[in-house]
Amino acid sequence: MSDELPKRLQISWRRLGRVGKNKLILLTLILIFSMGLFFYSFSQASTDINTTLASKEISPDVIDPLNKIGKGIINDNKLEKKITLVEKSENKKTKKELKNKDNPLEKAILSLVSGHPIEMMALAISQQEKTVASFLVAIAMKESSWGEHAPSKNGKDCYNYWGYKGGINPTEGGYSCFETPEQAVEVVGGRLKNLVDKGINTPEKLLVWKCGSSCASHNQKDVRKWVTDVTMYNEKMNKIN
Repeated sequence: MSDELPKRLQISWRRLGRVGKNKLILLTLILIFSMGLFFYSFSQASTDINTTLASKEISPDVIDPLNKIGKGIINDNKLEKKITLVEKSENKKTKKELKNKDNPLEKAILSLVSGHPIEMMALAISQQEKTVASFLVAIAMKESSWGEHAPSKNGKDCYNYWGYKGGINPTEGGYSCFETPEQAVEVVGGRLKNLVDKGINTPEKLLVWKCGSSCASHNQKDVRKWVTDVTMYNEKMNKIN
């Protein structure tokens, strides 16, 4: 009887050992499963956060309207810069249109010279003082029929519609050959302004433009015709309010 008791105890300890091992394995499996669930939940939360941040960073305002054909997205700073440049361009264009719309002198000049080469200079001429602008139109009519009969050089229009001999890139006949219409108006307009400022401000006094220091050697009929024609177109310009 005494020998059987230890044997039974040994068997019981062995059984307990097997049960303990099984529990340990079970606990390990539960722990692994729990950790797996934890990391899976963390991964999903991170994905949701990244998605939320991305949606905030790329707002509909910076999406290229052409993304449907593979253009993707554009930087919002670049978009704002482009919008700013477009707005400035539109504002500049609008100001220019308003300026032309509210420029009665330019309109008046165009009403007289429309269809003639000098038409391209209407805006530049209108920016001169009115007295100077009037003589620019009147003298150009007499000297070149508003550019229809004007000097040229190497087949290029010299934009010299006033018979001006100022020495700028002169032609064989000695007439100045200007690079642009604007340069022509600036130079010739400046010369006329100097004369006007000195009191040479009527067609009769402006005969110096045609004759130089004296008209004695010129055909007097032509001289009188020059004064008559310049006076007529100068008066038309002066009637402009």
